[in-house]
Amino acid sequence: MKILHIIPTLGVGGAERQLVKLLPRMDRKRFEQTVCYYTPSENFERILNAAGIRTIFFDKFSMPVRRFFSRLRGTVREVGPDIVHTWLYSANFWGRLCALSCGVTALVASDRSVADRCALPVYLYEKLFARYTVRLANSAAVARSLERRYGLPAEQTRIIRNAVDTIEAGSPEDRRYVRDALGLPPGQRIVLMVGRQTVEKNHPMFLRAARRCGERRPDVTFVALGHMFRPAEMDALIDALGARPFVRVVEQREDVGRWLAAADLFCLTSNDEGLPNVVLEAMAAGLPIICTDFASAREVISDPSLGLIIPRDDDAALAETVLELLGDPARGRRLGDAACAHARAEFSWERLVREMEELYAGLGAPQGRERLGS
Repeated sequence: MKILHIIPTLGVGGAERQLVKLLPRMDRKRFEQTVCYYTPSENFERILNAAGIRTIFFDKFSMPVRRFFSRLRGTVREVGPDIVHTWLYSANFWGRLCALSCGVTALVASDRSVADRCALPVYLYEKLFARYTVRLANSAAVARSLERRYGLPAEQTRIIRNAVDTIEAGSPEDRRYVRDALGLPPGQRIVLMVGRQTVEKNHPMFLRAARRCGERRPDVTFVALGHMFRPAEMDALIDALGARPFVRVVEQREDVGRWLAAADLFCLTSNDEGLPNVVLEAMAAGLPIICTDFASAREVISDPSLGLIIPRDDDAALAETVLELLGDPARGRRLGDAACAHARAEFSWERLVREMEELYAGLGAPQGRERLGS
């Protein structure tokens, strides 16, 4: 069965990482996978190519829209897929439009974040494509947002949650390496947050909490790891909030697992997420987790024994919770151990591969095609 995946970019991101780690694990005897992307970004292309998966790239922004459409449509024709699987907002539109124009009517559209666009044209084309599309979401929160914004019934969206790698417990070498890289003493406690510099991640809350904690416990440092699109703005914010002595900012790294393993606590201050991959990764690393209260957070941290949920934009609550956990190491270990066991049981790659293969196989069967076209 030939499957063409269309995604805007293969740069560093949650959806891209899930795609790149999923495809090499799938049964090569049953599925022939091709990935097409159209925004310059080579971060993950080499991983796919090394696994024997073909990639096709052309730069959407170097050509007029009409030529881009023609090029993407030509790719669909050349690959001749049985199924076109589109990932993220842009590809969900262009990919499905090109697939249908080429006669491919078995479509899968993945949504990885809460839908926030509700313009009339979007609503109309979603209704048009719905007849041919299996809608895929990585959380119930995303499925509900599709219903609110596009009128797509949440119960008809298939939910397949993300998977996470197993992360070994941190060694003394890992702890030394990370603290040396940050210029911190060996015994310094690290509260880690992983996330790009976007409004949704709410780094200001993280920085305010860092100042509150640092003023009471100088052996605690908050570390923000992730791509900082506006580093000067981040620097100015740190100084304006008086958080400079208590914070380190680290640009996106390949060895995030090592940094998770070397931390003492993990926190996420987001206002909203589709499904927070970084929380799953922190769980897999056995870290005690503090997360703000958004819908999909409660899908991941489904029980108080797995992590602590605090109100959004409440830096005082975050600071107090950090100090409480650091003051009670036994409780932190219980939370981390339970979270690790949960991540390995519920968010394994074996489970994700099985669910995706069942989805594709069902669409390839005659009854699957009939259902889509009904």
